[in-house]
Formats: sequence, structure tokens, C-alpha cells
Amino acid sequence: MYRLTLKRVLFLMLLLVILTISAYTLYFARYIIVKESICLVKNDLTEVMMSSAAGKANLLDTSNVISAKLPADVEKMLKNKTYQHSEEIQEQRVQHIKRICTEEYKIQPLPFNGTDKRFSSHLRARLRTTFVNDDYKLLVTVVYKTGSQGWKKLLKQLYERGRNVSQKTLGSEDGLYTLSQVKKQYGLNAVVNRLKNYFSIIFVRHPYTRMLSAYKEKLVKMPNKFYEKKSRGIIRQVRSIPLPDSETPDLKFDEFVQFVANGGWDEHWCPILNKKPCHVYYDFIGHLETFQDDVAYLFHLIGIGNIVEFPECHHATGSEDLAVLKEHFSQISQTLLTKLNTRYKNDFKIFDYRLPQNNTDFH
Repeated sequence: MYRLTLKRVLFLMLLLVILTISAYTLYFARYIIVKESICLVKNDLTEVMMSSAAGKANLLDTSNVISAKLPADVEKMLKNKTYQHSEEIQEQRVQHIKRICTEEYKIQPLPFNGTDKRFSSHLRARLRTTFVNDDYKLLVTVVYKTGSQGWKKLLKQLYERGRNVSQKTLGSEDGLYTLSQVKKQYGLNAVVNRLKNYFSIIFVRHPYTRMLSAYKEKLVKMPNKFYEKKSRGIIRQVRSIPLPDSETPDLKFDEFVQFVANGGWDEHWCPILNKKPCHVYYDFIGHLETFQDDVAYLFHLIGIGNIVEFPECHHATGSEDLAVLKEHFSQISQTLLTKLNTRYKNDFKIFDYRLPQNNTDFH
């Protein structure tokens, strides 16, 4: 009986050793597979980026480069690695604005005090163009000619999926609800509370591609009577001769630039600095030039990537084309460019764009 029991003990010990070895083997095999998978994805993503016509790939979607379903923890590691570069870019943009504001402009952010009237006086333009979503605690400052229609459509989608009814108390059936409306309905303290606690977003664009896009869409195409009238008014102001009503406005780009350089205002081309990024810092600063990567990272960051997609917008004017930009700016004189630079230099500086020194200095 004793010998039988000893055999059992030895058998169990041997079995335990075998199981332990097997477990370690599986662990190291999994480690090697994960490591090789990451390398595979990195290499394939690099090939996709190099072969893309725009030099960029949608890094959010790895389905084009990896066919096998990876474990959830591996996918999480890959996603974190995918967004590492975007995270670094965001940190650079946010810190750049803070440095320019405090060191060069000597502007300190406003204290979050609900009785501070500067939130009304200094931030008037920002409150008017910043839309609120209370469900996801988002503030989106809309800058015209930087995908503004897409952002409005996105906010409508989020509103439809949300549960918060506070927006409906203001009669906002489509979910487009600004900080100005918050102030009117609930008071300044409600505005300050949202500025302090919500995630604030702004997308910007090279000032002169934005201006050119506005010119081509609003004053050349003239989508409505308002901009046809505005085009006539600019012609009358620049040429000092009114255009006969029977003639279609034919505003030239250099005439438009002259109007803008002299302070001509419209939401579609006014300096973005009037959104006061120094007085209340933004949490996320996207650039239209890196739009796909920025939106992918933003959706990942705020957790809406599996809920909505950014709506398509079809208002392309070709203004991002370097050749088109140079062609139009070649029409203006150095004197006029210098005057225009004076008006937009702060936008170039604070959002980290290169200020052109002559009418061909675009890269």
C-alpha cells in the first residue's frame, strides 16, 4: 500500500512539472507572437503610408494590413502605439499656444470665476461659435472654412444618441446649442462651469488657404443673395465705381485681399485669434492639414470612435493645392502681402504656421 501511494505522489509531481513547463512554453510563444504581430503591423503601416498618394494612411483602421484577429489586449497595445505620435503632436500644439500667450503676449488665462464679467466681454465671439454637448461634456468651437458643417452634423448625431434633455429646454431640436445660449438661459456661472470642466476642441487651418477657400466659395460661386450683395459691395469699395445691377459680380482675388487687408470682416475669413485661445486654453487643437489623423485620435480620446463617424462634406475648393495657392497670391503685390501679414501674423504665430515673406513663399 505504501509503495502504491509513493508511485501516485511521484506521478503527480511529474505531471505538475510537465504542466508548468507547458504553461511557460505557451507564455513565451504568445509573447513572441505578440511581438512579431506588432512588428508586422508597424512594417505594413509604413508601407501603406509611403504608398498613399497623400503620404498618409488612416492609422485607426488596421484591417487593411492585418487579416488575423488579434487578442483584445494586443489590439489595445497596437492602438496605443498608433496614437502615440498624435498624442505627442497635441502636446506640442497645446504647449506652443501656452508659451506664446504667456511669454510673448503676456496674457494669463482667466480664472474660472462665475462672477468675472471678462468671460462675457473678452469671449463674446467664442461663446457665440462654441457648441455644447452635455452628454459627452464637449465644447466645439466652430471656425468657418475648417469643416464647420461637418462639426455641426457630428454634434447633431451625438445629440440624437444622447440622453441629456437640458438642450431641449432651449428649443434646440437639432442639438446645436451654443455657450451664448447657455449664458442667456442659465447665466454666466453655467458658462464658466462648462469652460472649466468640459473638453474643449478647435480645428484651425493655414490662414491664407482658409481665406482663399472663402473667396472661391462665397465670392466667386456666390451661393446665395447675401454673398452676391457682399461681392458687389466689395467691388464698389475697392474700385470706387458701383457695378451695374445687370452685371454679375466679378471680384478679383487681389481686390478681395485688399478689402481683407483693410479690415474687411466676415466669419469665413476673420482671424481665428478672436476665439481668444489665450484667455481659456483649448484641450485639443486640430489642423485641417492633418485632419484625418487628428479626428481619428480625437474620437479615440473622447471615446466616440465606435459611436459615430465624421460626416462627409463636399465643399472642396482646391485651396489646399500649393500650385493653386501660389497662382492666386502671385497676383498681389509685396506691399499688399505685407499689409495682409500684419493682420494675420498672430494667427500664424499662435497656431504655428509659417508666415510667407513674399507671394511665392509657400511650402
